[in-house]
Amino acid sequence: MRRPAAILIPAAVALVCLPFASSCRSKTRVPAWVQVAPGDSLAAFSGEAGWVLTHKEIQSLIARDPMVERALDLFLQKARINPSTETGRLTFHVVGMPGKGEDTLQKGLEHVLIQLNQFKDPAALIGALAESFPQEGSLRIQGRDWPLHVILDLEAGGTKAHIRAASDEKGQIWIGSLEALNRLASSPSLGSQPDAALAAEWISPKAPFQGFLHPDALLGGLRKALDGSIIKDLPKGVNALFWSITPPAEKDQPVKFELALAGTPEGINQVTPWLQRLVAAATAIQPAPGSAPELMQEKRRVGLRCTLTPDQLKLVMEKLGQPGFSFNLPGGSPKA
Repeated sequence: MRRPAAILIPAAVALVCLPFASSCRSKTRVPAWVQVAPGDSLAAFSGEAGWVLTHKEIQSLIARDPMVERALDLFLQKARINPSTETGRLTFHVVGMPGKGEDTLQKGLEHVLIQLNQFKDPAALIGALAESFPQEGSLRIQGRDWPLHVILDLEAGGTKAHIRAASDEKGQIWIGSLEALNRLASSPSLGSQPDAALAAEWISPKAPFQGFLHPDALLGGLRKALDGSIIKDLPKGVNALFWSITPPAEKDQPVKFELALAGTPEGINQVTPWLQRLVAAATAIQPAPGSAPELMQEKRRVGLRCTLTPDQLKLVMEKLGQPGFSFNLPGGSPKA
């Protein structure tokens, strides 16, 4: 089995601070999935359910980890979720990296969490969960006891993995191994971290595709996997990186792309040339469509907004260490 990072690093690694505490900041501009994401998330890919569940290119990324794919498919089938009408969001998190010699079923599943939120009918979703999957205890998350439901009990080569779903009364659901769910329960949310909140504010919360990367935490163990990308050249002190992609309304129109990074003032001062290299790489293969790229910078964050052709988007995602995310985006977003 491939390591679970194979889902999120190709699918979610992409690509900034105001000097006051995060507790005083408004969360209204931070995407909802970020507000409740696990604080020790290293990488994440978040997509509208309608896109994630109906596009073969994204499904092929999920299929890189067959056990995660199986658990998700079983849940979606029994919960009677209709991809063509669903308005919710699916998010995949890597919450830890397998160590050397840990490429096993159990160790792989320990590092993946699947998050479902903002669904069209949360009450029906919770009802289907309770009806289709037996309850087995509870887990205290975010100050409340969330019931646990049995999704799968797997055994392969003498290794066992227990996949569970935890839910609250608002229709928020997490799917993962007991080990991964305990990670969620034991750490503050990603949105409570000042740098993560700063960067997340500069991407569109309603963009169909969004992603997150914790550069410093990931780069130590993944430099070989990132050969050929420019992620490994990020300066030290960049603590959070978010990106978003908004497909065009018409097939031949450009794609809206946003990138935001946050960290120490020293790191942010050094990252602007890095962003310029990224833009130059894209415009070198084809004239930039529409208006010129917009660069924004504050003391602790920096951002980029631009429009890209499909070929430019493919190159940018490859440079960001995500060759698997170079799919063809059809025009228009799925409608509820």
